[in-house]
Amino acid sequence: MHITGSSLTLLASMLPTLQPAEKRVAQYILAQPETVCRMSVHKLAEAAEASVATIARLSQKLGVSGFQELKLDIAARLGQEEAADHSLAGYEDIRPNMEPSEVVAQLSQWAQKCIEDTASVLSPELLKQAVAALIEARKTVFFGVASSSFVAFEAAHKWLRLDRWSHAYSDLQLMLTSAALLRKGDVAVAISYSGKTYEVLQAAKVAKENGATVISITQVGANPLHKLADIGLWVTATEAGMKRGNIGSRIALSHVIDILYMSLVSQSFESTVSRLEETHAKVQRKKEEA
Repeated sequence: MHITGSSLTLLASMLPTLQPAEKRVAQYILAQPETVCRMSVHKLAEAAEASVATIARLSQKLGVSGFQELKLDIAARLGQEEAADHSLAGYEDIRPNMEPSEVVAQLSQWAQKCIEDTASVLSPELLKQAVAALIEARKTVFFGVASSSFVAFEAAHKWLRLDRWSHAYSDLQLMLTSAALLRKGDVAVAISYSGKTYEVLQAAKVAKENGATVISITQVGANPLHKLADIGLWVTATEAGMKRGNIGSRIALSHVIDILYMSLVSQSFESTVSRLEETHAKVQRKKEEA
């Protein structure tokens, strides 16, 4: 097994989903990663008031065989992240009376970090599986509510440009109706940063019961939607302070949709490029005539 991205980034993202004992271990590692690299598993268990079994379980959740492998990854990542400043300072909050130029610089840096951290937790193998399912899909539907609905509707628009059957839904009844009509060979992309959105979960359950492949896009962790999905893709973003307006999660979720979209373009390049050029030319011509 291996860690897809930074173990420290994964730990920070998984905190809300961990059990109390696991959370104590994770918080200790995040607070003192250099010290942890020099500790035995028994010393860490004692310091974090947890059991050796808890540390082993947490290590496996991170995709490694045990604590020793986790320490090696942390040590390697610390060297890489020191120069890049991968601490939570990268998510510095908005301050009173900032100049617009300061807001531009800060939010641009923050958006970049959301994208980089999401890239670090995306599994290449699961992405490959998702792309393969989407390429072969007879129908593709996107489910999302609230801010995730914007991501869902944007995705459906992108799929339309590829001449692929797709729709996006944010209303529960419409989602359930659409899910009930899906069959084997169809794909439902369920989008929920928390992984707990009731409407999306219900629609995903119906889609899976009917044989459709369910692809989830959620935050890191064993959330209900990730557990339900056939293919679970992770994102990570900090929603804190004045940035609690779903800015980071929307950036991260949209980034994954863009990755899937461009992967579809790449896998069917010749036919897709001709469609994109044709639709662009016709839309542009109509705009000029208006």
